[in-house]
Amino acid sequence: MNVSQRAELHLVSSVKRAIVTVLAMSCAVCGVPPDPRRTNFEIRGKEGVATYDPKTGRLKRIDADTNRNGRIETFSYWDATRVIRIEIDRDEDGKIDRWEHYDEKNQLTRVGSSQRDDQIEDTWTYPDTSGFLAKVEFDLDRDGAIDKRETYVQAPSTPTGRVLSVVDMGLNHAGHPTRRLYYHPDGTFARSEALRP
Repeated sequence: MNVSQRAELHLVSSVKRAIVTVLAMSCAVCGVPPDPRRTNFEIRGKEGVATYDPKTGRLKRIDADTNRNGRIETFSYWDATRVIRIEIDRDEDGKIDRWEHYDEKNQLTRVGSSQRDDQIEDTWTYPDTSGFLAKVEFDLDRDGAIDKRETYVQAPSTPTGRVLSVVDMGLNHAGHPTRRLYYHPDGTFARSEALRP
């Protein structure tokens, strides 16, 4: 995904579709819910499987075929009615390539992806309060610290568009950049600045 594609990303719409699909699937799976204790704490439906914790009886996981092609590609982790995260294998190659993380109010906090397509999160996209792209962070060397941060702002021409505003590079473990790139409101490069960490 390149910078312009990320700038046009509207996180909330895709997340709402995923949550609605998962919740609809769980309702369809459960219908008139059988007692999970009598189904080995697992309820199977046409579009997925709902698994419950055998000790508490709380919903633990939903595996869903959200695109209805006969293959389960979406795995959501729950604590009863609270979604913790959703993992998605979008290209159905058997490897997770999208991680959606949620807070205690079931609000999306970030979307993770893997630059190398190897099931290791190393890039995180964050929405603003309206659900539009706000920033993207990268752990390029995968040492557990953010190395690069892109910040986006609303495009002047459209309320739903986002443009790259600032790129912080060479972040140290305290999160301070050694170089900052600035961009004009139209997204074109403006200037570069060396910073002292």
